[in-house]
Amino acid sequence: RTGRLCSMFGIRYLKTRPSEYVILFRRGRARKHGAGLAFFYYSPSASLVVLPADSRDVPFIFQETTNDYQSIDIQGQLTYRVKDALRLAAMLDFSIDARGVPLGDGAEKLTLRLTNLVQLLLREKIQSYSLRDSLSAGPELARHVSERIKDAPVFAELGLEALDFTLLRISPSPEMARALEAAARETLLKDADQAIYMRRNFAVEQERQIKENELQTQIAVEQKNRQIREEQMRAEIAVQEQQKVIEERKMETAAMVEERKAEIERGKLESQTALEEQRKKLVAAATENTVARARAEAEAARTKLGALQTLSPELLEILALQQLDSRTLISRAFRDLARNSEKIGTLNLSPELLESLIKADGNR
Repeated sequence: RTGRLCSMFGIRYLKTRPSEYVILFRRGRARKHGAGLAFFYYSPSASLVVLPADSRDVPFIFQETTNDYQSIDIQGQLTYRVKDALRLAAMLDFSIDARGVPLGDGAEKLTLRLTNLVQLLLREKIQSYSLRDSLSAGPELARHVSERIKDAPVFAELGLEALDFTLLRISPSPEMARALEAAARETLLKDADQAIYMRRNFAVEQERQIKENELQTQIAVEQKNRQIREEQMRAEIAVQEQQKVIEERKMETAAMVEERKAEIERGKLESQTALEEQRKKLVAAATENTVARARAEAEAARTKLGALQTLSPELLEILALQQLDSRTLISRAFRDLARNSEKIGTLNLSPELLESLIKADGNR
């Protein structure tokens, strides 16, 4: 741990490592001090002190009792460094001889003091825990000791600085460990049974949830189908109503057409009736005119016949013959001949007579 010492006529040479803090005392005063120094010194009048300049670990393990009178083993480690080497050298003996062998018991006392401090701080906290609580209180205990160490007077007095505190293990006695193990095993088995029960219950619950979801899905599907059917029925009703409206409109249109036709027919009938009335009036007027004419003609004929009644038949025949044409006269002559045919022996008709008769007929 110390450097190499040389000696020649009482003058020696000291070389230390960077992790060592060396102090050279002469006549009770520190003449040289620092980390990793190398120098010559006069050994008969000098004293050397070497302290650790790096961080040091203080492992510990001790047994404590919980509030339920159960023993537990606490194992951990405290890390510190020397902050004021001169103060520490004044409080504890870290002196070495010319060969670098420690003469004082400063390192052992420092470790003991730090371990006792840690044990005292853990004890004042661990006595408020039961066995089960203490086994799981490692982080809380470590935090408690770390906070208390920073404010501990011994660190300030010794010129130390706490860097870290760690609890590595808190364990019960073997008998209690087996008992806790059995209890924990039973608890774990119960937890396993509970987990199986919960898993089965969860499976049943999930199955029930699935069934309910299926039923809800079926209900939703049925509701959707019902809505679709209702929409279809509404659409059909709307179509039927529209068709009904169209049919009514068609019927109204047909009725209007028929009414219009009836009006036209009525108009025609009225026109025909008026025409027939006019015709009736015309016929009546024509009849009256004809009757009046006939009466007039009859009156005229009676007047004429009244005048002719005084004449002889021969004179009347002569007057009648004067009104006839030659052809009529010839036809009457032939009629008279036919009546008296038994008295006629021979009758000769010339071709010229017949030809004239035929021509006269053709001219007509």
